[in-house]
Amino acid sequence: MKKHGLCVLLLLVCQAVLLSGCTSELWEKERFARYHCPANPPNLRLFYSEPSQDMLAEYDEASQGTAAVRRRAYWLEPNAPAIAAGSQPRFVGSTNTQGLVAVPVTDLPTNTPLAGYQGLYAVVSTNGQSFVLWSGQQQLAFYGLPLYFTTSGQRVKQVLLTPFAVAADATVIGGCVALVGGSLVVIAACESESNPFAGRRH
Repeated sequence: MKKHGLCVLLLLVCQAVLLSGCTSELWEKERFARYHCPANPPNLRLFYSEPSQDMLAEYDEASQGTAAVRRRAYWLEPNAPAIAAGSQPRFVGSTNTQGLVAVPVTDLPTNTPLAGYQGLYAVVSTNGQSFVLWSGQQQLAFYGLPLYFTTSGQRVKQVLLTPFAVAADATVIGGCVALVGGSLVVIAACESESNPFAGRRH
């Protein structure tokens, strides 16, 4: 019975190492990925396009691992599903705003009409990661600014480091096997001493 319990324990330890050990952590989705988010402040600017009935959003983006701030631009509607899913939107050039109408951006809703296209204006959230589009005193829509990970070079790093992670996990499992094996030997010896008829033939 003791032998069976130790074997079960060994299987559980091996399973735990494989599921949460070095190799498993190495291949996590966000391992070696770089996080991108709006800078603080995001310096949001919006431009409306009458032909496409859509709005171009410009903002400053901060990236994990660098102090540099990058100016980004994207169209709101076609990229809304990707942004909601935490994926990178399809960025466009941020300097080509010719023919577009500027939409005022503020920190608080206002009752005073702002100079812009048909009374449109945007209110940026206090954390600078989203904004609400208004028309006069009517709230039209909520938009989150892009928050996403990029995985450039991630797969190469994971492949190169996998042998080391596997070796570390194997060392842990090997130690557990040796410990359980030693325990089984001790148990067998104790059982043999406690049973004077062990090993005798009738």
